[in-house]
Amino acid sequence: MEELFSSRLRAFAVRTVNDATWTVTRATATDVETVRGTLEEAARRITAKGISQWQPGSFHAAVIAAAIARGEVYLAWQGDEAIGTLALQWADPVIWSDVPDDGSYVHKLAVREAYAGRGIGLWLLRWAGGAVATAGRQYLRLDCMAENTALCAWYRRAGFTDRGIVHGQGWSARRFEKAVHSCP
Repeated sequence: MEELFSSRLRAFAVRTVNDATWTVTRATATDVETVRGTLEEAARRITAKGISQWQPGSFHAAVIAAAIARGEVYLAWQGDEAIGTLALQWADPVIWSDVPDDGSYVHKLAVREAYAGRGIGLWLLRWAGGAVATAGRQYLRLDCMAENTALCAWYRRAGFTDRGIVHGQGWSARRFEKAVHSCP
């Protein structure tokens, strides 16, 4: 199943908005710093707003390179400029160990600050939902820090259902899922 998922996601996703074309591609080994830079920028932005979700300096090139090598990391582009990123994974046993193996998991969704507010994050979630449906999975799942009320509200507005909180050592994550048939 994973190879099927992997091979089906090699295709580009394209959307044109106000004469700007956005595409999604699987990240390659040469994209490590682009992905890391996008995540670090997002971490600085949310930390400056007093939101404890990601900490600047916590994204390491070796970890990102390993995720890229596994085929989990995607980039959104406008022309030749990276505008966002996300990871799409088959399993998340730390956060979702109590659910059937019928979903895929979004992690590290981030949009460059210069492109924030244009609907790119929502478009990436819709793209991920379509990719998950193509792979034969039923749910798109994700989580965020439970205290990040703004992000929790954004996921709810995007049509995700709250699936409760999971507690770890020193953290709490709120879980969300969406049936992929409802992802256009």
